[in-house]
Amino acid sequence: MPRLRLSPIRAFDAAARHGNFRLAAEELNLTHGAVAQQIRALEDQIGQPLFERLPRGVVLTAAGAHLAKATRSALELMDQAVDALETGQKTLQISVPPSFAARWLVAAIPEFEAAHPDLRLAVSADVKVQPLRRGIVDAAIRMGPRPEVEGAVVTRLCPVEFVAVATPDYAARVGGAPGFEGAVLLQDAHGYWDRFLPGRGRDIRRYNYTVLAIDAAMEGQGVAIAPRLLVEKPLRRGDLRELWLPETGRDIGYYLIHPANLHRADPVLRFADWISGALS
Repeated sequence: MPRLRLSPIRAFDAAARHGNFRLAAEELNLTHGAVAQQIRALEDQIGQPLFERLPRGVVLTAAGAHLAKATRSALELMDQAVDALETGQKTLQISVPPSFAARWLVAAIPEFEAAHPDLRLAVSADVKVQPLRRGIVDAAIRMGPRPEVEGAVVTRLCPVEFVAVATPDYAARVGGAPGFEGAVLLQDAHGYWDRFLPGRGRDIRRYNYTVLAIDAAMEGQGVAIAPRLLVEKPLRRGDLRELWLPETGRDIGYYLIHPANLHRADPVLRFADWISGALS
């Protein structure tokens, strides 16, 4: 297949986001017909329809949805590269667990960028470690036992101290640690309540992300187990109360993963130095 040209990809991306050729044309400063023609040419080149045409707009086909995800990522990388050339900034792509992103890293980004004005952080919230590729995933952070990643440097940033938390009102209504009789146990995908209180499955409300269990605890819905790092602020404010410190293993920590053999001035190592200090 011949290489895809950029202009039809831009037209396709705009139409996919808007669900409408007219709005895509307005964004790109083109005519409706020009956008429709470029997308038709792209469909002819690929050999299958990318949109289902409806009376009031368009809907992506399965093939279109697959292509839209890839083209959006590619165009964002291109736009970031152009921005970096214009501003002198370099963008670092950092893959982190969703709850770490939501409860710690997002709030810390301005501090990093103030200390390193020539660098910008782009955060991708991922459950699994993504392959390290320059400009796509420059570095990753993961929580748990030390990960083994071939060809990468893995550095322990800090240990993880887990804490069981609930609102003060909720804590006053249920039994104390470690049994928590009468409590709803808010559990994330790590499954700590199953480990610490086996046989209490009926009392467990399950979430796939730690941040959701924390949010449920802050709404007074039960007792959650979470890394202290992620609940420091609500504990200081008094929104949550520390109820118990379960023992979860000394090898559990936050780990930074990045390519080996980087030059010591590499932006990834500058990020590594900053986050090591911030979490120490």
